Amino acid sequence: MLPQPVLFADVRGRVVHGNPAACALLGYPLLEVRSLLHVSDIYHRAEDARRVLHAAKEGTDEHSPAVDVMLRARSGELVSARIRVRVYRAADGAVLGTIGVVEDQREVADLTRRLEEAANQVVASEKRAAVVALASKSAHDLSQPLMAAMGNLELLLLQPGLDNKVAAKLERAYEQLERIRAIVSDFVRMTGVRTGA
Repeated sequence: MLPQPVLFADVRGRVVHGNPAACALLGYPLLEVRSLLHVSDIYHRAEDARRVLHAAKEGTDEHSPAVDVMLRARSGELVSARIRVRVYRAADGAVLGTIGVVEDQREVADLTRRLEEAANQVVASEKRAAVVALASKSAHDLSQPLMAAMGNLELLLLQPGLDNKVAAKLERAYEQLERIRAIVSDFVRMTGVRTGA
């Protein structure tokens, strides 16, 4: 397992040391980290530097508060990170600077994004399944009485001595029911639902 990135900054905010993991994370050579960088060069937002300093002052030797920040690598890439920081003191208690241990959160952020996408896909799939189930029930509920009505009209049309005007009206009603049945059939074919008919 690789060591975690560690940065040391003096009381003026100059980065006086970064271990190789910190240099790799930020894309700076070791010499440049030690001689040229200020914390304002690596924090994407000025308020992040202030929050980290505040957390260092609030922390104790036993507890280093974690602060979520955005770091800016040498390439300009923004790195989502969590820093645990504490004040570094001399033997006499004088403040020499801060020590920050950095956790790269890019994998966590990517995993969170993928989990959210998967959850959204599950929700969308469940919605589609609910729509198909509702469509299936609706098609079934419509198909049953439709077939019964068509059957009754067929029986009526077979009655001997049926008046021609009444027969014509019954045939037009049957044709309209045929149209509705065709629409339901097309719907069933397109959605793949089963009517149970």
